[in-house]
Amino acid sequence: MLRVQGAACLKYALTFTVLVAVAAVGLATADWVSAHGSGFQLTKRAQAGPYELLLGTIPDPPIVGEAVLILQVADPDTGVRVPNAVIKAAPAGPEGPGVPLAFGPDSYDPTLYEARAVLENDGPWEVTITVTGEDGSGSALFTYDVKRASPIAGIITLATLLAFVTILGLSMRAFLKQRASGQGGGRRRG
Repeated sequence: MLRVQGAACLKYALTFTVLVAVAAVGLATADWVSAHGSGFQLTKRAQAGPYELLLGTIPDPPIVGEAVLILQVADPDTGVRVPNAVIKAAPAGPEGPGVPLAFGPDSYDPTLYEARAVLENDGPWEVTITVTGEDGSGSALFTYDVKRASPIAGIITLATLLAFVTILGLSMRAFLKQRASGQGGGRRRG
């Protein structure tokens, strides 16, 4: 009876450890896990001719490296999104102009537009977005303060993963040791 309770207790402890570790890793990496499906916000707003522009970035705030720009083009009076607009962007960083961007339909929501930008330096970046659609064209300027990524998130993820693997290994070792000792001393049927 005691062996059965010990095995059940170990099973519950192992299950709890796995759930806690998965939750910790999920929380530590939440930015990239849910980023595009539901995790971005359109945080910047500007008027561009007859259109209202809402712009968001992944990651938010942007860091040195690749960033995804998500843009919503809407009618300012009705809030209805404008499809089939031609959108171009001209980023400029602290070292001068960047590579021009062309927005295309977003892969998750075709009423949004997306572009990928490489932000090579930290510091102030300006993105001039030009929209051309059925109602005319217009431009708007958006500014971002790009920073270098902090290594703390990666260190926390690595430490969590190492702790998880260690706990899992120790739990499996204890389970296998208990199972081996239980099989060797079992009753014989006669």
